[in-house]
Amino acid sequence: MKIFSATFFGLIVCFLAIPLLELAGHVLFPVPFKVDFTKMEEFNTNKHLIPPGSYICVAVAHVASLVIGLITARKIVKTNMIPLYIIAGFLLFGTIANLVSIPHPLWFELLDLTLVTSVSILMLLFYYKRTAKSNN
Repeated sequence: MKIFSATFFGLIVCFLAIPLLELAGHVLFPVPFKVDFTKMEEFNTNKHLIPPGSYICVAVAHVASLVIGLITARKIVKTNMIPLYIIAGFLLFGTIANLVSIPHPLWFELLDLTLVTSVSILMLLFYYKRTAKSNN
């Protein structure tokens, strides 16, 4: 039951943190036009107006929410890595789905995917080593 709870609450915290952190980034770097994703042609013609800082804040929001979700799950269950794998997998899948469904500049796609993948691997290795030490 602890494994389910850690996974559930880690995912909830992670996916609630993403829009909140993205919103904070968009306050710092506002998009100069109304974004309407039902009119993708309009978005595609204006996306060059989006400041780079706005894109970077989105990538940072993805990474920060991943870290928050993994820490939340780890606080609930310290002896099992399965919730961490599931959360990292969901966020990686969500990142890929976001990059495929909404057009982004190539540099942002590479940045976002690299950051999410790298931080996932680093945190999983960090927690794996701590779990292995506590089991000895």
